[in-house]
Amino acid sequence: MKPQIDIVTGFLGSGKTTFINQLIKSKRMSGQRIVVVQCESGEEKAISPPSSKNGDVYIKRVDSERSITPLYISEIIKKHLPHRIIIEHNGMSRVGDLLSVLGHYSLMGTCSVDMIFHMAHASTFDVFMSNMGNILEEQIVNSQAIIINNADNASKYKINKIISTLSSINSSARVITVSFKDDLSKAIDSGSLYPQKTGLISKPSDVLFLLFAVFSVSYFLYTVFIATGLFKLDFSRLQLFNTVFISILIQAFPFILVGVLISSILQVFVSEETIIRMFPRNNAVAFGTAVISGIFFPVCDCAIVPVVGRLVKKGVPLPAAMTFMLAAPIVNPIVIASTFYAFPGQVKVVLLRTFLGIAIAVAVGIVFLIFPHNSPLADDRSIRRDACACGFCDNGYAGKKGFMPKLEAICMHAASEFFEVGKFLVIGAFISTVMLTFVPKEVLSGLGGENAASLLVMMAAAFIFSVCSTSDAFIARTFTGQFPLSSIMGFLVLGPMFDIKNLLMLLGSFKKSFVIRLVLAIAVVSFAVLYLLTPILL
Repeated sequence: MKPQIDIVTGFLGSGKTTFINQLIKSKRMSGQRIVVVQCESGEEKAISPPSSKNGDVYIKRVDSERSITPLYISEIIKKHLPHRIIIEHNGMSRVGDLLSVLGHYSLMGTCSVDMIFHMAHASTFDVFMSNMGNILEEQIVNSQAIIINNADNASKYKINKIISTLSSINSSARVITVSFKDDLSKAIDSGSLYPQKTGLISKPSDVLFLLFAVFSVSYFLYTVFIATGLFKLDFSRLQLFNTVFISILIQAFPFILVGVLISSILQVFVSEETIIRMFPRNNAVAFGTAVISGIFFPVCDCAIVPVVGRLVKKGVPLPAAMTFMLAAPIVNPIVIASTFYAFPGQVKVVLLRTFLGIAIAVAVGIVFLIFPHNSPLADDRSIRRDACACGFCDNGYAGKKGFMPKLEAICMHAASEFFEVGKFLVIGAFISTVMLTFVPKEVLSGLGGENAASLLVMMAAAFIFSVCSTSDAFIARTFTGQFPLSSIMGFLVLGPMFDIKNLLMLLGSFKKSFVIRLVLAIAVVSFAVLYLLTPILL
């Protein structure tokens, strides 16, 4: 069995060494051969080999985390044949750099990262967040379990506030509070720190992988049957599915690629302060600025919500910030071009989508101008400076000078965003193609009449599919035979403004009460504008 690697992060004095001591002594590690690599020596010394009663424990101390290379890890594995390697991470270094080393191709199949722990001290957490937030957040984001030490020295209110901050940065990590060493030992022995492995399928990603594997095998068998003619079956529907599905992907992916490249360049070279300076404090002028800014600064989908949060924090009027958030994905030049390509010869579709999108964005902004919401932001720390999901546009790249580091950040960001939005395109294309080829036309015809129900169906589909705005027009086009154009506008206009991805990001940056009001405003205004104006304009 290949060695498992645990990484323990946190600043000096957070309790990393104490945790490692408890971990080595735990029942879970009983009988294991363990190598502890210390990149930072804390107040408490690590266990020396003779004092360990569980098994062989070897302590390796390095002066700098740069000393940990793929070759260094390989030599440890060859020399000691460990069951587990525990790395005490240097609190001032990036976890991402260490993960890059451990993910090197030379170590593939040799070892694997099992768990990443983050140690937070209840008494000093707020101080570190205020002064070294970027470094701390990067560690928290990469952690799977977070342990709050010395919880007995802080009030319940403070602990709850720390937990809220941690959850806003990394909602998937398990957060555990401990008071004394005995509590820490109990938490380790209970098994709550490590995920329970329950067979073949233990998490949602396993289900998706299994479904993808079944689909791939089925598709391969289908191709073999068609090529060899082994079975005289009617594959006409599958052939239609294959043609439609592949054609959607082929036409949409180039626009996604161009879109992520442009947004990545803007993400790296155009600072948020530049965008913030463009917004005047006057509401009337700010509305026009919000719409025009989306044309020249098409912020990528993975960062639009946090950027808007910072606009509000910097004093940009809330109505203008909401207008920018809703209008930017609609007036994006790449979105306009992809819509024109998906609906050739139908310029009215492009113009109508752009006009209705701007109208709804401004109308929602006016709603918040008439009915203002005081203090819409969640805890300030939830609006992270490194909010881009790629993890490469911050902490180490932003401060580097020269073109090559910037180019590397652009490529990393573009690759991450391409695969992030690409999976939603594949899922959306798959669902729409299934509906087109396998769902009886009578069913779709019943939903696709000139009525409010068909518009609601298309709006719901836009929310669920969560397809990137640079490619959703190709999905919408597949419904043209079953739904009227007035209803398809609901898919084209609402999708870029509001979907599952945006909802989750809104909940991470804004208060729930504000998000509820915003969702209701978008839904009601969108339905009213689309239902009343679209038939007239068409």
